[in-house]
Amino acid sequence: MREALGVDSSVLFAQVKKATADHKIEPESNLLRSKHFHMGKPVYLGDVAIRLLSQLSQPDTPFFIQPPSFNEQVWRFTCKSSSLSISIESISYWGFGLFNSGYLNRIEITGPLQERAKVLFDLVATLSHNPWEFSHRRSARRGVQKESISLEENEKSWRYLIQVASSNIEEEISIMAERASMVEKRMKLNKDIKNWNQQNANASLQSALYDLDVSRAAHADDNSPAVSRALARVEASLISADPATQVETSDEMQEESQVDGHILQFGDAVIDENIDIVDLSESTDEDVELTTEDAINADLSQKDEEE
Repeated sequence: MREALGVDSSVLFAQVKKATADHKIEPESNLLRSKHFHMGKPVYLGDVAIRLLSQLSQPDTPFFIQPPSFNEQVWRFTCKSSSLSISIESISYWGFGLFNSGYLNRIEITGPLQERAKVLFDLVATLSHNPWEFSHRRSARRGVQKESISLEENEKSWRYLIQVASSNIEEEISIMAERASMVEKRMKLNKDIKNWNQQNANASLQSALYDLDVSRAAHADDNSPAVSRALARVEASLISADPATQVETSDEMQEESQVDGHILQFGDAVIDENIDIVDLSESTDEDVELTTEDAINADLSQKDEEE
């Protein structure tokens, strides 16, 4: 199998079940647009392509290498998303293109194995059918043989990538469960620690254990986004419950609250000679006795200002 050999790309064939003209292609740029775009020819993407694009993280706008001509369901576009490069080609393989069930998508996805696996795992979870199950097997077999791939090998490739993604999710849940166990042990060993509320910590721990069960249930439903959200809540609850985290936070706050420099206490017997001391206890507005000459000069200055 190609994935088992460590190749950084996968070629898969998927059955299209539904296709509607919800998009257009901008003539000048060959970029995908909404059906409400003011110009362009309609294109039937189909449920597989639309769901696949929705699973990508901040994808580029798909660019059509082969725009549709007379048959609006025959096309090919490319798209990039992070470290993944994707090419999807729509092919009519049965019924002269008169039925949605007579179309398949050739998907070529290049990038790290785990990222490929996650995208395809989420794609299968959102579809109403298994993409490797074709409505017209005999015709589909002839279609995929052009790539020297059998229907059985195509199904194995799909299942392999799904298993890779599922194993990664199980590992993430297992790591978080082990972390929860370690936090619980630290809570038992540090019952008398200062600056730590044991009651609140127990509540946070129970919340983390509950969300761990939620993540397992979401994984059973093949809902990886729900798994990610649940594990994020688990991590936040464990940070709140962990006594080690609370002690570190308390120590940092105490360090930040300390004032730099030296504060002299009232009544200190010894005063450092290197410290400049300003006595503000006496008024600076003391009366100064003026001589007769000073008074005359002041009176002349006032007259000059008046003139």
